[in-house]
Amino acid sequence: MNALELRDNAKQQLQEIRTIETGVDYLNKVKAIETWAKAEKKDAELQNIIAEQKLRTQRILGGLLKKSEVSKTGGFSIGNKEVPMLSDFNITKNESSAFQKIASLPEETFEKEIETAKEETNKRIELTTSRMLKVAKQIERDKDLKKQKEHIKNIDTN
Repeated sequence: MNALELRDNAKQQLQEIRTIETGVDYLNKVKAIETWAKAEKKDAELQNIIAEQKLRTQRILGGLLKKSEVSKTGGFSIGNKEVPMLSDFNITKNESSAFQKIASLPEETFEKEIETAKEETNKRIELTTSRMLKVAKQIERDKDLKKQKEHIKNIDTN
């Protein structure tokens, strides 16, 4: 799979991710294309197409990880079923956490960040995992601040 195939088949490829295994496999292919594009100094538009596909894959993986019974550390059993570990999928704890944070972003926020990066491509603003994680962190901070304000308001009214 090359960058052009990635772009042309992007939606279909994402729809085919139904398991952690297929998601990790596809993410590895996208990462390989990303490495090639950076090494060849391909234009920002192509690099953002690749980065978008990577982020969408990470978002899907985060959702799958949230729903699944995957152990972060030592394996254990539920009934007769052995629970897989993150390492069985070559996923680190940090990656799992990052993917799940990206998955927890509201759809509108996620899409807005992608569109902003696309619009700013001519300024060489890259669409990256760390950029999306900053947005997720800001949303968490905003929620915490809102809770604190509500708590203070409740104390004042009592």
